[in-house]
Amino acid sequence: MALVTSPIKQLATFTSQTAGLEKTLRLIQATSQVVGELTPDKTVARQWLTARDQLALGRRYFRLLDFYGCFERVHGLLAGSSTQGGILTTIEMAEYTFLGLYLLLENLTILHDMNVYHVSWYKPLLTEANKFWFYAIILSITRATWALLFTSAPTVTPSKTEKGAKTPAATGPSKSALVKGIVINACDLTLPGSFVGWVPATGLQIGIAMVVSTLLAGHNIWVAQRQAR
Repeated sequence: MALVTSPIKQLATFTSQTAGLEKTLRLIQATSQVVGELTPDKTVARQWLTARDQLALGRRYFRLLDFYGCFERVHGLLAGSSTQGGILTTIEMAEYTFLGLYLLLENLTILHDMNVYHVSWYKPLLTEANKFWFYAIILSITRATWALLFTSAPTVTPSKTEKGAKTPAATGPSKSALVKGIVINACDLTLPGSFVGWVPATGLQIGIAMVVSTLLAGHNIWVAQRQAR
């Protein structure tokens, strides 16, 4: 008989993993932005937005070395590790190159945001970094859309369970997963897009979009962690 786990226990397990904790902090950050934008009291609004900024800074420590993983993925694709078609592989290489550049450039501004060492090139550099992030998201949406429209459903191959029995397992993302990824990326596009002035989104709209994308991405992590146990 399966044991019933309390919601608090499930949340504690979720946040004990790096990915789950990062998404939890992101949700609190996004909620703080929404509340701060909606609150008529300027003093209270400033408090909420300060909390948002501090949470945003804290989350940056989680991705301090993520640029390495992006460039490593590009290296693997160049070495022929991808089983996708040539177009999808090319798009993915460009996507992770731009994402890696964004993360690397963003790291160069962290001391400024920590109020440790202010630099005059902070805003120009961060603007260029967000352009790379914007390009990466656009390419991710393009790749998912291409896969959705021009590739067949994921093939099913036998995989072994712990007991040795063979069960069907998909070798690629399902159509619903691709659509979900497109929605997540479309929401996240408001962040770099508004920063560089390419997406006319208000602070409230950005906060709402961030809440939606975080809930959807967090659900993916939640399901994956439960299946891994």
